Amino acid sequence: MRPRLVYSLFAVALLAGCVPLEERSAHFDSKWPAANLARLEVSEVNGMVSVEGDSPNEIRMTATVRARGVHPNPKEPYEGYLRADVDGDTLSIRTRGEHRFHFFGKEVRVDYELHVPPQVALKLVTINGKIATRGIAGETSAKTVNGSMDLETTGSNEVTAKSVNGRIQAKFLNDFHGAQLGTVNGRVTCVLPPTASFLGDFTQVNGDFEAAFPLNIHSHPGSRRVSGEVNGGRYTLKISTVNGDINIDNGAPPPPPPPPPAAPAAPRT
Repeated sequence: MRPRLVYSLFAVALLAGCVPLEERSAHFDSKWPAANLARLEVSEVNGMVSVEGDSPNEIRMTATVRARGVHPNPKEPYEGYLRADVDGDTLSIRTRGEHRFHFFGKEVRVDYELHVPPQVALKLVTINGKIATRGIAGETSAKTVNGSMDLETTGSNEVTAKSVNGRIQAKFLNDFHGAQLGTVNGRVTCVLPPTASFLGDFTQVNGDFEAAFPLNIHSHPGSRRVSGEVNGGRYTLKISTVNGDINIDNGAPPPPPPPPPAAPAAPRT
């Protein structure tokens, strides 16, 4: 009788897994005064994180939730899908209970759009989703497993970006104070201002290496690793990938196009 009971329960579970799960969507807007906030942390599993440094006086959040098989809780903030807490000078935003949401197809996806003061430090983590920043001056740490990264910073603080499956692009607008960029499967592109002073350490297994700077390159026998310094080598630029290209680009504006040729002189009469 015991094996029969086990099989029956297993059949019921399989049948329950075949029932279509209800899908829901929700939209939340919040804001916090930025006077005492110096750091923003965002942690989730499924969804995109986008942060723009264009809000000098407050942090604004727009969260778009898409849930399958997970019911809202009207008694909790954000219907229980996420939480936001302030601890000292840090605002932490986190998708709640995301580790439970894959049983029989249950899932919650949250896409975050945030506007912050440029100087706020960022720690952004997601498992499946893209991470993007624009106009950020604070220290930036970004990590994902499956997703690309497009990071834009003024360059006044260090940037760290890590991925497993996804390309990484980091653009430093005005300055450079160090960066560590690494992925397993994907291309890494780093765009630097012409005045950037860095000591580069570049490692890859399968892929091409291109640099728009006049690097004094030192090769390392037995590995696909090169290093070199530019403009005195003041700050560290460490880039690694296993399957992908490495491109170090110069962010200087392109030269103006040449003037059009002069019109031929009119013939004399």
